This record gives sequence, C-alpha cells and structure tokens, in this order.
Amino acid sequence: MTKKLLGTCALAALTLTLAPLTVRGADARCPLLNATLHGTYVVSGSGTIAGVGQVTALGEHTWDGQGNTVATNTISANGNIFNVTVTGTYAVNPDCTASLAESDGTHYKFVVAPDGNTASWIEIDHGTVVSGTEVRLKPQDD
Repeated sequence: MTKKLLGTCALAALTLTLAPLTVRGADARCPLLNATLHGTYVVSGSGTIAGVGQVTALGEHTWDGQGNTVATNTISANGNIFNVTVTGTYAVNPDCTASLAESDGTHYKFVVAPDGNTASWIEIDHGTVVSGTEVRLKPQDD
C-alpha cells in the first residue's frame, strides 16, 4: 500500500511540475515565427567596441518574413562616419526571442514584440557592448 501511495504521489508531483511547461509551450507569443518580422524598420543603436571606441548607428533594416534581411546603416565609430550595407539570416522563436547573423560576421539576440512592430537587440560578439531598438516604419494593424 505504501509503495502504491508513494508512486501515486510521485506521479502527481511530476504531472504538476510538467503542467506549466505544457501551458507555456501552447501559449506561443510569436506563432508566426520568422514572419513576425517583415517589412522595413528604423534601426538605431549605440555602445562601445573594444579597440574602436564609441559607436552609434542609424539606418533601415528590411526583414523578408522568411529568415533573410538587409540592413543599410550610417555608423559613427569613434567619430569616423561609415555607410554600411549587410545581409543576414534570422530566426524568430515561438517565445519571441530571435537571433541574427550578418554577412559582416556580427551576431545579435533579439526580443520581438508579438505584433512584430518593435524589437530590442544586443550584439553578442566578444569585445562589444552594443544594443538598440527597431521600429517598423509602417506598423502592422492588430
């Protein structure tokens, strides 16, 4: 009887422990995945790059909704101005976190709003402390 009771309690505890994981998984905030990000966005960011100094960037970022992107930026790097265009690939997860790898070798992590109208990002490459935001130029209606 004691073994059966312990087994039942263990099964109940396991069920209660895993239930929130199932509910969270079913409640995907970004069910459109890569299609969450689509259209052209204003992108801005700033920070520091080791060996370069202060950087600030402003530009346009176009997402195709299928995992590909093009960014055209004006960058001030320690007072020197550069115009840069890069391509990239991205992936948006059901929980609205995302990642981006650009053709210049830079890598980013994002959090995207469920409607896809805004995103916050951080560069994750060694020696960088750079972050910023993106806002869709023409917001998508809910």
